[in-house]
Amino acid sequence: MKILAGTSGYAFKEWKGNFYPADLKDDGFLGYYASKFPAVEINNTFYRLPRENVLREWAAQVPETFTFALKASQRITHHARLKEQSADLVDFLLKNTAVLGDRLGPILFQLPPNLKKDVPRFRGFLGLLPTDRRYVFEFRHESWFDDEVYDALR
Repeated sequence: MKILAGTSGYAFKEWKGNFYPADLKDDGFLGYYASKFPAVEINNTFYRLPRENVLREWAAQVPETFTFALKASQRITHHARLKEQSADLVDFLLKNTAVLGDRLGPILFQLPPNLKKDVPRFRGFLGLLPTDRRYVFEFRHESWFDDEVYDALR
């Protein structure tokens, strides 16, 4: 089993002088971070669907062995709430993130805390996801912690 350690985000100016050298320019954060950690979770993709050119720029700054875990857009998890109308957004996300190649780690779907278990909807959503990718689900309502959900994930 391969275990990767990293942080949730890397672009923190307050890390200058502690983690980052004090004289490091902001556009050098990712490259420096990648020299110390093998992975990072990107949260800004939750607020804005990632563009291919941005993802290519990120990939160019890190080693081939580096892993990006990307948080899926809130438009999928919080607005569409995993319903069928999220299909186009999922397609867009998967198409764009493919440019990361082997640097693409799991895509994290963080569900809203007020979204209760809905196994038929969840199974339908899982059907939108190609099986050659890795995904993580963060269930934030207790009703999701159930054998029926675990079976759907298998």
